[in-house]
Amino acid sequence: MTTTATRAPQTSVPTIDEALLEDIREHASALDRGEEQARRSFPKLGERGLLDLGAPHNSGGNLPAQVDVIRAVARECMSSAFALWATRMTIEYLRAAGTDTASRWTDELATGNRLGVTGMASAMKDVAGCGSVDLSATEVDGGYTISGSLRWASNLYNDSLMVSAARAGDGSKFVFALPLERDGVSLGKPFGLLGLGSTASSFVTLDEVFVSNDEVLSRNFETFLRGIRPTFLTLQTAMCVGLASKSLVEAREGLVGVNSVFAAEVDTTGGRHALIETTTRRLAASVGTEEAPRPKELLSMRLAAAEVATAAAGLEIRTAGGKGYASATPASRRFREATFIPVQSPSEGQLRWELSQAN
Repeated sequence: MTTTATRAPQTSVPTIDEALLEDIREHASALDRGEEQARRSFPKLGERGLLDLGAPHNSGGNLPAQVDVIRAVARECMSSAFALWATRMTIEYLRAAGTDTASRWTDELATGNRLGVTGMASAMKDVAGCGSVDLSATEVDGGYTISGSLRWASNLYNDSLMVSAARAGDGSKFVFALPLERDGVSLGKPFGLLGLGSTASSFVTLDEVFVSNDEVLSRNFETFLRGIRPTFLTLQTAMCVGLASKSLVEAREGLVGVNSVFAAEVDTTGGRHALIETTTRRLAASVGTEEAPRPKELLSMRLAAAEVATAAAGLEIRTAGGKGYASATPASRRFREATFIPVQSPSEGQLRWELSQAN
């Protein structure tokens, strides 16, 4: 079922300014070392209205503008871009639900003062037919108690808001929102990662955590998830495109002397990148319209973007010389950040599997 986006006339769509990008760029190394938190830029992003563009379902035709924001941030710092993606998707879920409780939380997230946690990996696998929902729910008076663990989530701060899914005893599944400060929620110690170490990423355990009926976002599980997945994949693709863009710029600058032998590979990867960048904006603009992208288009775009990002980061390393192997350099950071892309849910394996099943 396709939801047609609201097309309210837009006289001025917020864009990210160079001063904010410069601030993000200057702190990228500190985030990489785990000396600061990725959330540091969020109040400024919220002040500029950059956290909820096009939510939900390309509302106002502004999803391409959100693509541009995430792409620009990813050029400078993938930790910040990933935290932004997770919060923006949490806003998407809340806006798509449209309940009074969801609207109140959306306002908090849109300011950047509260971050969002998208604990939806197992739910997406369930809908795709290659996994099952991790959390279990027991119906009680006024709502549910929820138990279980999510193996990976990010933006795990005590004041964050998580959206996830659970399966009830009768087999029904639903999507819910949950403030992480609630009793029964345990946050794991942040993982030691190759990159994105400042994204507060770890596991989450729920032990009979109460979720009220007002906090249930949708009981129409499959339709709800299929409705938000175009935005989910499009904004993930924007991260890949942004990282690849910066790596390609650096790789081209490194094509001197013996490194000129990489020129053909850089040109080929650059051509693929340009095509994916154009495709991403085109498909983003069509989300929620009569010309909405087909699942296979979205999956193919996301997989191709992941491949280009890892290829571009590899080329930057190979043309960077010794600084490419020094752990404190931007080239090394982008290379390590790129290794996350094939394992981010949906992983490369899941994308390939889904494409093999698609008509």
